[in-house]
Amino acid sequence: SKIDRLRERLQSGDKFEDIAKANSEDFTNVRGGDLGWLNIGDTVQSFEDSYKALAINDISRPVRTPFGWHLIQVLERRQQDITNERSRASARATLRERKAEEAYQDWLRQLRDRAYVEIKLDND
Repeated sequence: SKIDRLRERLQSGDKFEDIAKANSEDFTNVRGGDLGWLNIGDTVQSFEDSYKALAINDISRPVRTPFGWHLIQVLERRQQDITNERSRASARATLRERKAEEAYQDWLRQLRDRAYVEIKLDND
């Protein structure tokens, strides 16, 4: 019932940003609920289905996902092909992961090199 009341306030003219800042329970509250640009596959299916069906500036009905309840407003849709940008971002993320793994393995080696282990056998 709370999310229904929030939707009514939005439809009455309250600003989405203000409602999200005051009521959102996730990291987006500081940005007024702004998720930035989303790509197909970036969110769970129920959320994606809802935002794909919305017209610009419309407010969705309450949407239930594994992360809770949501109200969605689409402000704009991209018209350009971003395949190359997405590929580059994916490549950067992969390289970052590899470097992080290498750094972790190096740290483990250093830690093992500095460790002193003494094994004492109990001779009865």
